[in-house]
Amino acid sequence: MVENAPAAEFPLEKINAAHKQTLFIYASIASSLPVYVLMVEFLRHSQPDAQPVTALSLLRITFFVLAGILVFSATVIKGILLRSAPADPAARLARLRVTSIVTAAFAEGPAVLGFALFIITRQRMDFYILLVVAAYMLVRHLPQQAAWQTFVRRGGDAR
Repeated sequence: MVENAPAAEFPLEKINAAHKQTLFIYASIASSLPVYVLMVEFLRHSQPDAQPVTALSLLRITFFVLAGILVFSATVIKGILLRSAPADPAARLARLRVTSIVTAAFAEGPAVLGFALFIITRQRMDFYILLVVAAYMLVRHLPQQAAWQTFVRRGGDAR
């Protein structure tokens, strides 16, 4: 069994730079949420005579189940990827970056599904429910700098 070597000498500047770059990508993904809101409101105001479709309850249930699967997948994937740390500190840092970006992409999924559901049914409430779920997931999985330093330097748990 390969033991993770403590990497107290690993440069803190590299960890902070990688964390900052990942936060920038994370913020770019999160910034799509207000864009979805603007597009929903624009579509609602540009087509005020569009009637909501209420007979598609099976479709709504399917979209909400898919959103639940995305939420569950984001949490599980993050846990699996960070469960075991590579022996090399640089590889641990790379794993943190990939994990954070993949988790953010999965966390944005409910908002995308909500937007698609709005396009199909014209019901804003479904969109806003899934938007709140996506925003919560993005905040919940926000990369924490102290956890990154611990994971890279000691190989500990960064969840």
